Amino acid sequence: MAELQWVLGYRKLKLSDEYQIELMSDYLTFCETVEVEEFCSVQCRDKKDQSFLDLAQSGKADVLVTGDRDLLVLVGKTAFLIETPENYRRRVCGDEKQ
Repeated sequence: MAELQWVLGYRKLKLSDEYQIELMSDYLTFCETVEVEEFCSVQCRDKKDQSFLDLAQSGKADVLVTGDRDLLVLVGKTAFLIETPENYRRRVCGDEKQ
């Protein structure tokens, strides 16, 4: 949640505080809390991103969708898929642009 809140606050997005809260509220209704109980055996070169691998591992995620290069270099090395938002969209929705 902290990461999402931080990203929504990017100045370049120009989102008002009220709209950021609204987005968080809408998003969180689709979220599930996962406690890190199982650490991912694959280590990320950026220590700040390791928590995303550990959460995906603990939550038995099917896929970790990310644009982060430090995570994308680990494609094929984890029990779960790691893919870009564009690749995820193509795989799930087909190649047709939306």
